[in-house]
Amino acid sequence: MRNDLWVAYEFAASIAPLLILVYRQRRRGKKISNKEYYLIVTLAVYIISVFHFTQAGTLYDLLSHIENIGTPVINIEPFSQGISKVGYMLNIVLFIPFGILVPRLCRQFDYWFFTIPLGTLFSFFIEMTQLLNDRITDIDDLIMNTIGVVIGYSAYCIYKYVKRKKGKEIESFDISPALLILYIFVLYAGRFVFYDESFPLMTG
Repeated sequence: MRNDLWVAYEFAASIAPLLILVYRQRRRGKKISNKEYYLIVTLAVYIISVFHFTQAGTLYDLLSHIENIGTPVINIEPFSQGISKVGYMLNIVLFIPFGILVPRLCRQFDYWFFTIPLGTLFSFFIEMTQLLNDRITDIDDLIMNTIGVVIGYSAYCIYKYVKRKKGKEIESFDISPALLILYIFVLYAGRFVFYDESFPLMTG
């Protein structure tokens, strides 16, 4: 039960600011169809899941470690810490949805030279947030995450090609790149500001 409450709290901390933002956009006249809205929520659930599994750092991580800050544990030499097949596979699988969801939401990102670098930057951002807590910032994670984005985008392109051969198109949307990045930032900002693992709900 406590674990369920913990996950719900973590999820709510991230998604609430995004839902408020989307609501305000609709109130101001921005047209967001139901299908687009559901896909935005799907992306949000995915991004929050990535933050959860990678344990992206928060303000409270920083405050709790600020008195004991030492030399950050950073590995910039690829494959120098031994090969973890399970760990590598999980890092790949975790980023496959990124390569599928991003080009569907943002038609302008439906090119490999946009989607793949954005996925790499997202992975790099997460690695940097881990400097706020006691996790290792590892280039191997960055490499595996990028491979995951490549696989996801490749699968998306293959599916799109098959659909076109049948005379059909995959429905995609015109969210601007800046707005897509803003959505991801807002999700992290919610986690950064509102999610505290030492909250009484977690320890009581």
